[in-house]
Amino acid sequence: MLHSIAIGGVEVALLSAVPALHKQYDLTIIVLGKINPAIMSHLSEEEKQVFIPLDYAVPLYPIVLPKIVRTVLQTRPDILICSLWRSSLVGTLCKLVDKNVRLYSFIHSTDFPHAFAKQFNKYAVRMADFVLVDSSATKKYVADHFKPKAKIKVVSFLTRSTPTDNKALAPETQDNVRFMFLGRINKVKNLPDAVELIKYLHENNVKAYFDIYGRDDDGSGASLQQIISEHDLNAYIRFKGEITGSQKWKIFPNYHFYLQLSFNEGMAMSVTEAMQNGIVGVVSPVGDIVNYSKDMDSAIFIDVHNPAKKNEDFAKVLSVIRNPALYAKLSSNCHAHFASKKLYADSLIEQIESTSS
Repeated sequence: MLHSIAIGGVEVALLSAVPALHKQYDLTIIVLGKINPAIMSHLSEEEKQVFIPLDYAVPLYPIVLPKIVRTVLQTRPDILICSLWRSSLVGTLCKLVDKNVRLYSFIHSTDFPHAFAKQFNKYAVRMADFVLVDSSATKKYVADHFKPKAKIKVVSFLTRSTPTDNKALAPETQDNVRFMFLGRINKVKNLPDAVELIKYLHENNVKAYFDIYGRDDDGSGASLQQIISEHDLNAYIRFKGEITGSQKWKIFPNYHFYLQLSFNEGMAMSVTEAMQNGIVGVVSPVGDIVNYSKDMDSAIFIDVHNPAKKNEDFAKVLSVIRNPALYAKLSSNCHAHFASKKLYADSLIEQIESTSS
């Protein structure tokens, strides 16, 4: 059970696992929101039938919650896996009504969009028979802040195998250095600092381009566009809109750097996917990023929580651009790191099987 079927890390990961989950289990996926059919095109018609939409506006929840809980329980779930806060609320109520349901609370971040989200996730974690998380960083956060009685299991969030060959190449010249971001345009993603980096590079005679893929999640896109205009970077920073999972794997080879300076992260799925393709990440060392990358070895760290270091950290990016051998080292290291890691579907099934006996 989750909020919607749209372009986002949680949703894309689940969709990647649907064929394997459907083959292994009697699968039902409750969607507490809208379903975007475009990102389900890779599923068979039989696989698409596992989705049950229950799309009610949040203000109606005090009225419709009994109906939602009743519909979920009518599917007679043995295991109920809940991702994101609305499904955590519903899952907690289902567990209260039917103690025989094994509740798995799935937590994906160390930060929450509002107090309700944090509280309902906390309730679900404390009611859960098992807790799933997307990374070791999230595992530590859940253990420290939610204090569950249940075991916490980490699920890999890789949705595709790492390509055999690393096709990422260092910029040939400083006249065409290409950066990308892929995710929701949201304040927590700190895109204004990313724009500041592009400005810094132009001031140091590097013609850097930055393509932003994703939808405006919280209305911050307008203010971001204003910042871009104020820096006279409209010709170099472009909003490319949403793309599907299959499309992003095709565009990775077009870029040299993945730029994401978030204030908070969990697994940071797009960062790992870029690294799988040898794209050097210019990232903030938050969430699980610090556990799978190393500054100036497989990534370039920008400390967004220490503004006094901004120019010093930006200079590291400039040094990598100007040194193709150093770029090649970072690219090779980040590609190699994920070469033998488990995929989301296999990891999720493994954790379910290990806890269902």
